[in-house]
Amino acid sequence: MRTRLHGVRTLRRGWWFAVGGGVLLLVVAAVWTLSRGGPPAFGQSFAIGIVDMQRALDAHPRRAASERALQEFFAAKQREFRERSKGMTAEQRQLLDRQLQQQVLAKRQELLGGLDREIRAAIEEVARAQGVAIVLERSVVLFGGVDLTEQVIQKVGGK
Repeated sequence: MRTRLHGVRTLRRGWWFAVGGGVLLLVVAAVWTLSRGGPPAFGQSFAIGIVDMQRALDAHPRRAASERALQEFFAAKQREFRERSKGMTAEQRQLLDRQLQQQVLAKRQELLGGLDREIRAAIEEVARAQGVAIVLERSVVLFGGVDLTEQVIQKVGGK
């Protein structure tokens, strides 16, 4: 009885994976079709773009200032930790350290997250102008694709 029940569960699990995979495939196909303004004509290809996000971030005009501000904030939090942790137990120091790390991470997201949003907006503009349907990060592409990195850097630098 137990073996039979296990077989039924395995069959159900396999069925759900098949249904989930089919739904995922339909969603991807629908997004692709809608993003292109309809289904492509027979023989028509669609372009995949690639962008080196690290290079685009490195070239952002406000990157250096943002990183400098983050380093200053981090240094201030280190000083705060040294001052406040005097006389604390190891557990209290650990808790304070976690709190200050969370503040540093939030500040990092605030400063560098804005740059990331600007780069992503530029990627979308460049991709639409070039007729590119999908854009991937350079690190996940082994071969092919239209490199949009320089155009994105120019678009972000021109703002």
